[in-house]
Amino acid sequence: MISLLDVNVLLSLAWGNHPHHNAAHAWFAQNASGGWATCLLTQIGFLRLSLNPVIVGVTLDCPTAVGLLAGLMAHPNHQFLDLAPTITATPFDELVPKIVGHQQITDATLLHLARFHGMKLVTLDQATSALCPWSGNLEIIVP
Repeated sequence: MISLLDVNVLLSLAWGNHPHHNAAHAWFAQNASGGWATCLLTQIGFLRLSLNPVIVGVTLDCPTAVGLLAGLMAHPNHQFLDLAPTITATPFDELVPKIVGHQQITDATLLHLARFHGMKLVTLDQATSALCPWSGNLEIIVP
Protein backbone atom coordinates (compact mmCIF):
# COMPACT_ATOMS: atom_id res chain seq x y z
CA MET A 1 0.00 0.00 0.00
CA ILE A 2 1.31 3.44 -0.90
CA SER A 3 2.11 5.70 2.05
CA LEU A 4 1.02 9.33 2.38
CA LEU A 5 3.68 10.94 4.58
CA ASP A 6 2.57 13.61 7.01
CA VAL A 7 4.50 16.83 7.55
CA ASN A 8 6.48 15.60 10.56
CA VAL A 9 7.72 12.56 8.66
CA LEU A 10 8.77 14.79 5.75
CA LEU A 11 10.57 17.15 8.13
CA SER A 12 12.32 14.30 9.89
CA LEU A 13 13.53 12.92 6.57
CA ALA A 14 14.92 16.26 5.40
CA TRP A 15 16.39 17.61 8.62
CA GLY A 16 19.24 15.74 10.30
CA ASN A 17 18.65 17.66 13.52
CA HIS A 18 15.04 16.47 13.80
CA PRO A 19 14.68 14.24 16.89
CA HIS A 20 13.13 11.45 14.81
CA HIS A 21 15.47 11.70 11.82
CA ASN A 22 16.94 8.21 12.30
CA ALA A 23 13.57 6.54 12.89
CA ALA A 24 12.10 8.17 9.79
CA HIS A 25 15.08 7.15 7.66
CA ALA A 26 14.88 3.57 8.94
CA TRP A 27 11.18 3.46 8.05
CA PHE A 28 11.84 5.05 4.65
CA ALA A 29 14.63 2.58 3.82
CA GLN A 30 12.25 -0.32 4.45
CA ASN A 31 9.10 1.12 2.87
CA ALA A 32 9.81 3.71 0.17
CA SER A 33 10.06 1.07 -2.53
CA GLY A 34 6.32 0.41 -2.06
CA GLY A 35 5.56 3.99 -3.05
CA TRP A 36 4.99 7.13 -1.06
CA ALA A 37 3.12 10.35 -1.61
CA THR A 38 2.81 13.99 -0.70
CA CYS A 39 -0.09 16.35 -1.30
CA LEU A 40 -0.53 20.11 -1.34
CA LEU A 41 -1.29 20.15 2.38
CA THR A 42 1.86 18.25 3.37
CA GLN A 43 4.05 20.22 0.97
CA ILE A 44 2.77 23.55 2.31
CA GLY A 45 3.33 22.35 5.87
CA PHE A 46 6.85 21.26 5.03
CA LEU A 47 7.68 24.67 3.53
CA ARG A 48 6.03 26.61 6.35
CA LEU A 49 7.95 24.75 9.04
CA SER A 50 11.23 24.59 7.10
CA LEU A 51 11.15 28.39 6.87
CA ASN A 52 10.77 28.69 10.65
CA PRO A 53 14.24 28.86 12.24
CA VAL A 54 12.79 27.95 15.64
CA ILE A 55 11.65 24.61 14.21
CA VAL A 56 14.61 23.65 12.01
CA GLY A 57 17.43 25.46 13.80
CA VAL A 58 18.62 27.45 10.78
CA THR A 59 17.42 30.37 8.70
CA LEU A 60 16.52 29.45 5.11
CA ASP A 61 15.17 31.34 2.17
CA CYS A 62 12.18 29.97 0.29
CA PRO A 63 14.14 28.79 -2.79
CA THR A 64 16.33 26.64 -0.53
CA ALA A 65 13.31 25.16 1.28
CA VAL A 66 11.60 24.44 -2.05
CA GLY A 67 14.84 22.80 -3.19
CA LEU A 68 14.78 20.50 -0.16
CA LEU A 69 11.20 19.54 -0.95
CA ALA A 70 12.02 19.02 -4.63
CA GLY A 71 14.90 16.76 -3.60
CA LEU A 72 12.52 14.57 -1.61
CA MET A 73 10.00 14.50 -4.44
CA ALA A 74 12.68 13.47 -6.94
CA HIS A 75 12.68 10.02 -5.35
CA PRO A 76 11.56 7.53 -8.02
CA ASN A 77 8.75 6.11 -5.87
CA HIS A 78 7.19 9.47 -5.00
CA GLN A 79 3.82 10.54 -6.30
CA PHE A 80 1.81 13.71 -5.80
CA LEU A 81 -1.86 13.47 -4.87
CA ASP A 82 -3.65 16.22 -6.71
CA LEU A 83 -7.19 14.98 -6.25
CA ALA A 84 -8.76 15.79 -2.90
CA PRO A 85 -12.34 14.79 -2.11
CA THR A 86 -14.71 17.08 -0.25
CA ILE A 87 -14.73 16.79 3.52
CA THR A 88 -18.54 16.84 3.59
CA ALA A 89 -18.85 13.27 2.32
CA THR A 90 -17.58 9.74 2.90
CA PRO A 91 -15.08 8.81 4.24
CA PHE A 92 -14.61 12.10 6.16
CA ASP A 93 -18.04 11.72 7.73
CA GLU A 94 -16.71 8.65 9.57
CA LEU A 95 -14.04 10.83 11.19
CA VAL A 96 -16.33 13.68 12.28
CA PRO A 97 -17.59 12.01 15.51
CA LYS A 98 -14.00 11.38 16.59
CA ILE A 99 -12.81 14.98 16.11
CA VAL A 100 -12.82 16.80 19.45
CA GLY A 101 -10.81 19.90 18.61
CA HIS A 102 -9.28 22.14 15.99
CA GLN A 103 -5.86 20.51 16.27
CA GLN A 104 -7.19 17.27 14.77
CA ILE A 105 -8.45 18.75 11.50
CA THR A 106 -5.21 18.37 9.56
CA ASP A 107 -4.73 14.77 10.69
CA ALA A 108 -8.36 13.98 9.87
CA THR A 109 -7.99 15.56 6.42
CA LEU A 110 -4.85 13.51 5.70
CA LEU A 111 -6.55 10.31 6.92
CA HIS A 112 -9.51 11.13 4.67
CA LEU A 113 -7.21 11.68 1.71
CA ALA A 114 -5.29 8.46 2.36
CA ARG A 115 -8.51 6.44 2.70
CA PHE A 116 -9.99 7.98 -0.46
CA HIS A 117 -6.90 7.01 -2.47
CA GLY A 118 -6.49 3.54 -0.91
CA MET A 119 -3.30 4.58 0.88
CA LYS A 120 -2.11 4.70 4.45
CA LEU A 121 -1.15 7.83 6.34
CA VAL A 122 2.31 7.52 7.89
CA THR A 123 2.93 9.72 10.91
CA LEU A 124 5.00 10.05 14.05
CA ASP A 125 1.96 11.29 15.98
CA GLN A 126 0.65 8.44 18.13
CA ALA A 127 -2.48 10.43 19.01
CA THR A 128 -3.68 10.01 15.42
CA SER A 129 -4.64 6.41 16.24
CA ALA A 130 -7.50 7.67 18.45
CA LEU A 131 -8.89 9.54 15.46
CA CYS A 132 -8.59 6.80 12.83
CA PRO A 133 -11.42 4.27 12.42
CA TRP A 134 -9.50 2.38 9.71
CA SER A 135 -6.42 0.61 11.06
CA GLY A 136 -5.33 -0.37 7.55
CA ASN A 137 -5.03 3.29 6.55
CA LEU A 138 -2.68 4.39 9.32
CA GLU A 139 0.91 3.56 10.24
CA ILE A 140 2.64 5.21 13.16
CA ILE A 141 6.42 5.30 13.20
CA VAL A 142 7.49 4.62 16.76
CA PRO A 143 10.97 6.03 17.40
